[in-house]
Amino acid sequence: MNTRDHFELFRYLMEQCCLLQEDIVFVDNIAEWCKEYGIPEHDRERLFKLILKDGQGCKMLIRGNIPDEAIDQRINGLMIRGQIRNVAYNRADSLDTIQKKLAYLFLSEYATSLPDITDELLSDDWVFGKMDELGYFKT
Repeated sequence: MNTRDHFELFRYLMEQCCLLQEDIVFVDNIAEWCKEYGIPEHDRERLFKLILKDGQGCKMLIRGNIPDEAIDQRINGLMIRGQIRNVAYNRADSLDTIQKKLAYLFLSEYATSLPDITDELLSDDWVFGKMDELGYFKT
């Protein structure tokens, strides 16, 4: 999938996170981009990366083309973590559109910058709270 086709979604999410749309950067490979700019990144399959610059704002790197399998792998991780809390209900099932999946992945990356988020379970809780606040789960 070409993530550039979802620019408006990312622009909206950046705004909701008090980030500038000019700080969205689509790249072919996040690890290679980071290497070029002297930023450590070992995950060659990374989909999103928030780069914080001390006192100078930030950049949200977004992989330009994401295979569907890569998205499915991240959502499967969410499903596995969800079983820790409740085996009867899995909130990953509520990510039933590509927009919701991309929003989840984007906000998960943003959550890594929040001081109270210390693990993936807390991140998932924050992301789903934010998505609910933004109206993603209204019926």
